[in-house]
Amino acid sequence: MLRIDVPPGPYKAGSPVSGTVSLHGDCTLKVQTVKISLKGRCKTKITESGSNNNKVHHRGRVPLFEYEKILFTGPYSMNPPHEWQFEFRFPEQCEASGLNQFQSSSEMFNEDQHQPLPASFSHVTSSFIGADVDAFVRYELEAALVTPPGSRGDMEITKLLTLKTERYEQNPEPDSFFASQRSVVQSLYLAPGYEHRNPTFREKLKAEIHSSKLPKAQHVLAALLPTVGVIGRRVPLTLGVTYDEDYSTTISAPRVFLRNVKVRLVSTTTVRCVSDSLWSSDDVSDSNQDELPLGEQDFNDQNVELTDRMDVGELMDLKIMAREAFGSLTWVPLVPSFKTFNIVRSYSFKVYVVTECGKKKSHPEFTSPNFVLLAEDYSPPSGSSFAGVLVDAENDDTAILPSYKTAIKS
Repeated sequence: MLRIDVPPGPYKAGSPVSGTVSLHGDCTLKVQTVKISLKGRCKTKITESGSNNNKVHHRGRVPLFEYEKILFTGPYSMNPPHEWQFEFRFPEQCEASGLNQFQSSSEMFNEDQHQPLPASFSHVTSSFIGADVDAFVRYELEAALVTPPGSRGDMEITKLLTLKTERYEQNPEPDSFFASQRSVVQSLYLAPGYEHRNPTFREKLKAEIHSSKLPKAQHVLAALLPTVGVIGRRVPLTLGVTYDEDYSTTISAPRVFLRNVKVRLVSTTTVRCVSDSLWSSDDVSDSNQDELPLGEQDFNDQNVELTDRMDVGELMDLKIMAREAFGSLTWVPLVPSFKTFNIVRSYSFKVYVVTECGKKKSHPEFTSPNFVLLAEDYSPPSGSSFAGVLVDAENDDTAILPSYKTAIKS
């Protein structure tokens, strides 16, 4: 049995990965080669229903980088246990290949072969109506023990590594997206004398018959929504209301109460694949959306009056959590916005509000469509990108490989 032992991570671009590959068991083995590789890749798959209930699988594969090191060369008969040390370093950027598989260039995706490494990512959806989508950005160590020709007992093992990205702005400049909606309320409770008492049954019946003559109040409900956020930090959210006296018939501005605020981060995952259809050679794309809850607060028992400017984000202690729900029992790390060769993860910031005026409720919704989510960890930008890989070669930890794909033998 082969085993890979490394620190659990998470790792980042440029960080070292060191550990051991060990052989365990109770049988003598003839060993030709023991090797290990560090690789990164983006993979997408879209599954559609074809004719006669057949499934059509469209796939997209982009290797980000791959590096291999030979740990042992035989042939040699050995009795376990045995152990070999190794050391790699994650590259600072991609060294991608295989982009020519896609039929057309797209500005939606990032086709720069030397773009920064994207964060580890996994996205799986299953639909009864649309297509099933499976997409991931994966980094892994893969060790293999190869026996001589004619022998049996080849072994392989894979160890997944988690890579996190970093933001290059310590405190991003706050920016807001302004959105507004008009709310018109006609109610007997807006008439003088009814603000603090309930009308009789006869008064209610009369109001329903002559509803067009009821006092009318028009308000502009506005929101200042964030356009950028940092994972793990608070986000601002400002709500306000303005009375429009030109289109209202009430004697004075009635009070508007905040009853409920629900905030959601809407994630959109867009993928592309090479078509597997006999009738089309175009790339196949698909998008899925999920709403991630950021916060919800009920104000029904508090009689919070909405003013012309209210910091609701502070009132709710609104914060972007570092994890998102995946299924009913599992939580996965929330990844920053990113755009890579065949996967795009983008976000929008959505607010559902319930207000009350004249004992009638309004349900405005506000959306910041292009919300940029930044990584939790901060690292100042370096002057240049380092694309080398450090290895443990002859105990010289300063050796720089000329290429990710160069095989180095110890």
